This record gives sequence, C-alpha cells and structure tokens, in this order.
Amino acid sequence: MKLTIREAMVPGEAFADQLAWLETMEIDGIELHAGSLDLPREELHNAFVSSTARASAIEGIPQLLNADPAIRDDAVRRTRERLTLAGELGAVGVLVVPQFGRTAALHDLSPWKTGAELERELLLCQLGELAPTARESSVHLFLEPLNRYEAYIVNRVEQGAEIAREAGGAPVATMADFFHMNIEEADIAASIHESASHIVYVHVADSNRLQPGQGHLDFRPGFAALKDIGYDGWLGIECRVSGDYDTSMREAVAFLRREWDAA
Repeated sequence: MKLTIREAMVPGEAFADQLAWLETMEIDGIELHAGSLDLPREELHNAFVSSTARASAIEGIPQLLNADPAIRDDAVRRTRERLTLAGELGAVGVLVVPQFGRTAALHDLSPWKTGAELERELLLCQLGELAPTARESSVHLFLEPLNRYEAYIVNRVEQGAEIAREAGGAPVATMADFFHMNIEEADIAASIHESASHIVYVHVADSNRLQPGQGHLDFRPGFAALKDIGYDGWLGIECRVSGDYDTSMREAVAFLRREWDAA
C-alpha cells in the first residue's frame, strides 16, 4: 500500500515545495489536478526526478458529457493528453468523473431515450474513443463513483465496473472511494470483492469527509478486502482537514498505516 494525496491539499507555492512537504509527511505520492498540469513538461519531470514522491494519478476533464459538442471535444482532447502524461510519469492513469449533478445535461428524448440514458451511452462512446490512448500509454482510464447527492450515472463501485466491462474492460476501470461507499454500499468489503478485477485506485476520507480517524468509518473490513483481492496500490487522501494542518495530516497518515497493517 502506498499513500498519496490530492494536489490541492498539499501546501507550498512551487511544485518542488509541495513534493518536499510530502516527504516530510511520509506520503508517497501526489494526485495531479491543479497547477502542476500547467508546468512545462520538462519542469514537471525534473521535479519528480529530484523527489522520492511519485505521481499516483491525474484527474481527467469532467466535461465529457457536456451538452456543447465543442466542450466535449476539448475534454476528450485534454483527457487524451493527460493519459499520455500519466504514462510518462508512471502514474496509474487518469481519473474520470463522468458528471456532477442530479439531472442530465442532455435533452430528454423520451419515449426514445431519456437524457440519462443518452448520457450513459455517450459516456461509453467517449471511453471507447479514449481507450486506445490509455492502452498505448500502459495506463488506466478509471471512473470514480460518487454518491447519489453528487451524481447519478455512477454511484456504486459495481456500476463503475459494469461500465468498464461494457467499454471493453482494461484499460477502462473503476476505483473505490471509502467516503462515497460509506453512503452507497450496503457492504464495503463485499462491493470490493464483487468488483475486484476492475478496481485500480482507492480514495480515503472518513464518514464526515474529514481526514481518516476523525469520523466513525471502520476502514479495516474494506482494507482487508483490498488485501484479499491482491490490491497493493495507492490509497489517496481526499478530504477536508480539521485541526492544525501538519499535525492532523501526520496523525491521518499514521492512522491509515496502522489500520492497513491491522486489517
């Protein structure tokens, strides 16, 4: 198991400073999605050469289902670029949030198809278009299931796995996010076992969206399930943080390593 964290959660003005902070926290990686992606490629590569931290994943563009074709095309183009970059950096791949919100952006064409049905089919089309680049770069294009209050196409891990299968399987995959699973899954461990072959990445936050250890979520059954399926990849910290920032993050890192070892 390796720990990583969202870029926006990492303090430091320069990217090199952010990577240095990760080393002081004993966090192994960083999930890229902010200012780092605006850096010249050579500067970004050199920053990692000088650090023990690694790129765990890169966030995709959450506009693949936008109603405007020009915006969709741009999202596909930029996601393709990020897949290539993920391969260059040795990251797992690009994380895709299909859509935010509880209503479809596309028009309802009932009785032929609803807006939601159209969006799901469009998503499969977009994933199919991007899959060759992911394959060429030896990375994954993976879906993040979000809870029902934030999205509606992919809420549960099994739904992400089903779409991955329909899109042709690897390199399309899904991930497990303990915060969203705590809301949507009847049994976190069972959900991990059921979708084992499609899970390539993990996010962790506690039940109240604070740092792990500050809520009532029991991580051990889910961690044990991840061990059972042979998962030894990234655990990505994605949360709000209460208390003194550095102290709280050190405690969260220690908590996660302790719970993983005990699972």
